Amino acid sequence: FCVSIALRLRNEIMVGVIYDPIRQEMWSGQKGESSKLNGHPCHVSERADLAEAVISIGLAKTGETINANFPLLEQMIHRVRKCRVLGSAALDMAYVACGRFDAYVETGISLWDIAAGWLLIENAGGTVDLRPRPDMKGKYSIRASNGVIDLKL
Repeated sequence: FCVSIALRLRNEIMVGVIYDPIRQEMWSGQKGESSKLNGHPCHVSERADLAEAVISIGLAKTGETINANFPLLEQMIHRVRKCRVLGSAALDMAYVACGRFDAYVETGISLWDIAAGWLLIENAGGTVDLRPRPDMKGKYSIRASNGVIDLKL
């Protein structure tokens, strides 16, 4: 678990903060500035080979979203070095922003779960692909990565 706060102004995320009270780690970022981990600049990983990647896959709590993510998990687990399930979309994204994970993918996530991490990843040199799920009201599919790895989904 963690605390995740984002400021969104006119459809643009301006500030993002993620705090992990267990590890006492805080990621912070402001639009157009470098992301920071405990006050020090952080950057996404440089790994480009999917077969060597460590990724995280989100498995949400409702039957609809769990069922939507199982095929994704099954597909990715055979293509990467390691698959992780942390249980927190915000922490997954913070870990991508500081290079601990190479990518994070999930289907059926809410914007408030990933808003802060979205800014942190982009400010740390990564990319975030967010697409609405027409079959799940208010939910999105997300592919967040270091920007060089090809998730081949």
